[in-house]
Amino acid sequence: MHTEIVRGHCLICGTYGRLTWDHVPPQGSITITKVEQVHLTEVMGVDPVPVKGVKSPNGSKFKTICKACNSNHLGANDQEVARVYKELTSLVANHFAYASNHLDYVSLPFDAVRFCRAMIGHILSATSVDECKREPVETPYFTPLQNFVMGDNFAIGNTHDLYCWFYPHRHHLSAKMFAFKNRRNICTISVLSFFPLAFSITEKGKGIYPSGATKVELTDDRLYVNLSSGHFPYSGFPFTHLSDDQMILMSTAQAIVSYPIKE
Repeated sequence: MHTEIVRGHCLICGTYGRLTWDHVPPQGSITITKVEQVHLTEVMGVDPVPVKGVKSPNGSKFKTICKACNSNHLGANDQEVARVYKELTSLVANHFAYASNHLDYVSLPFDAVRFCRAMIGHILSATSVDECKREPVETPYFTPLQNFVMGDNFAIGNTHDLYCWFYPHRHHLSAKMFAFKNRRNICTISVLSFFPLAFSITEKGKGIYPSGATKVELTDDRLYVNLSSGHFPYSGFPFTHLSDDQMILMSTAQAIVSYPIKE
């Protein structure tokens, strides 16, 4: 999806130097396969998808962060992401095999800080290398997220809200930033979604999210996920039908859809 680059500004710490590849979704949380990548703007509202994307032999990846951030801030916390996704996959399979004996919710132990730090870091990295060519500047949306990924547990408490919901789809979606309007509320949002869970970041107190979403607090020790099928039509958010006054605005390079493909 992106031009080749060797050195640039890390999109987490801002340091200029050699950049490394970051897999999004992270390795360990999915089985890495050959994928075909397209921009979300190329496929929204189109079915079947006629666009020929860019193929990658080993998953969707972005060369936008430095080795230190990749290892210390993401890699060190990716084990929690992998554990959550594997345990949730098992719970989902069990739920739908014996749905009559279960409530709509499933839950599992959850280290919210480690999980969110890794997921937010991968969202920051999933974009065009063109962003690495520019001097970093402070912004009210991204700077607190960067500080949180680098270890400040209190950086986003007054600036962002976090949500998760069941994601029953085969394709992966990473949208670093987009604006969404719903019933006069306009909110900046980031999303990283891959089976069986979607994760989103919103501006504090302005959250727009699909029905079935659960708010995540950094003090949580359990993750609750609503598996009710009534929420399935909205689970691909923002890859969903717009209605009434709903509008979406995004940069093409910041919203990527990856489809696992067979050899």
